[in-house]
Amino acid sequence: MTIRFLLLLCIFFSIGCNQSDKQFSEAQAQQPIKPTIKKSIPKSKAKPIVQSLEGFDLPISIDTSIQEYASFIGGLSHSSDRLKLIKNNGFYTAHAKRINDVFKRVKTKRLSQMQMFSQMELASDKIGEGTLLYPFSGPDALHAVTLFPNYKQYVFIAFEPPGSFRKFSSVDTTGVPDYLLSVQRTIQEVTNLSYFITDRMRKYITQENIDGALPLIALFLAETDHTLIGYGKRYLHADGSINEIAKDTFSIPAQDIHDMYFKTGTSQTIQRLTYIYANLGNAAYASKIGFLKNTPLQSYLSSLQEFNTYVKSASYLMHNAGFSGIRDFVLKKTHSILQDDTGVPFEYFDQKQWDFVFYGRYSRPINIFAGRYSAKLDSAYVHQESIKKPLPFMMGYQLRRGDAQNIYKAIRKG
Repeated sequence: MTIRFLLLLCIFFSIGCNQSDKQFSEAQAQQPIKPTIKKSIPKSKAKPIVQSLEGFDLPISIDTSIQEYASFIGGLSHSSDRLKLIKNNGFYTAHAKRINDVFKRVKTKRLSQMQMFSQMELASDKIGEGTLLYPFSGPDALHAVTLFPNYKQYVFIAFEPPGSFRKFSSVDTTGVPDYLLSVQRTIQEVTNLSYFITDRMRKYITQENIDGALPLIALFLAETDHTLIGYGKRYLHADGSINEIAKDTFSIPAQDIHDMYFKTGTSQTIQRLTYIYANLGNAAYASKIGFLKNTPLQSYLSSLQEFNTYVKSASYLMHNAGFSGIRDFVLKKTHSILQDDTGVPFEYFDQKQWDFVFYGRYSRPINIFAGRYSAKLDSAYVHQESIKKPLPFMMGYQLRRGDAQNIYKAIRKG
């Protein structure tokens, strides 16, 4: 009797388990499938971190390996032990020393002064949090996060392709020395001159090693005491929607955007840097749609809550009629701008609508941009001589001219 009872119990238990498994499988099949970002993301590293991204609008699967990547190419001592066999090689030791020396020099000669300037001149007004727009940014996270360390979101727009994060093997060093050399070459201008020379940048990042802006952005974040949490990719659409699936229309392609999530120092606050590979000129160029017809990008930028703008070493592009769209957008929407004379022309500011603070000294542009001299900005600096403020650091095209650097802050009235 007992044996028959136990047999019946086992049969019922087995049927119940099979039925539960079937119901679970059916329920699982009815769940919407969430796409994941596959490029450069090993399955073991891709995992949802929705609970950690409170305040942002997307639950996505992200690449959590970029901290390891950035620390490794940056020669940082806390990089992953997984790659210790490579790090024991002489070529890596030499690379780490060179990179560390470069950033130590940059921090001493430039970034420390920029941090002081930020605390004294930018932290007290509304130029201190929210969203920072950085048009014509290239990969220059180095200076943006130093001047504006507390922003919740940074939006970079540039014409350099995003690129990818190389996955290094723990045992195979094939190509690694060349890759690390390309890192050194690519950052040479921005660390020495404070800006990227566009033609050289495009030459460097179209080759087989560093292939875009994202690797350099990750490197600069890691080198400035940021912990990288993850990377993900989304798409902007003409109807204003943002998701992980590209839905091109007949005439307007979806605009891809690239997000890096990070924390600063010991802070637990999550910040996001969004990189957008786009043409900011009015007209189409090199197969990229022009800004005036890029409805997805315009919809996205218009959706940003009150934001501030940073522009430097921008080749005076917004002085050209061919870049009137992005220039007019910035003037209409931004709360404030911190820029040098290569940004929005001073002549386009309505003096009744803006307050200004001038730093440094205005001088004529370097020879290649000699035609962009602004008599009005020159006059403003002259009239502000008694109250203009010193600039404790040098960066931009005038860096080699000693104290000829100018930066000014424009804040919308009211």
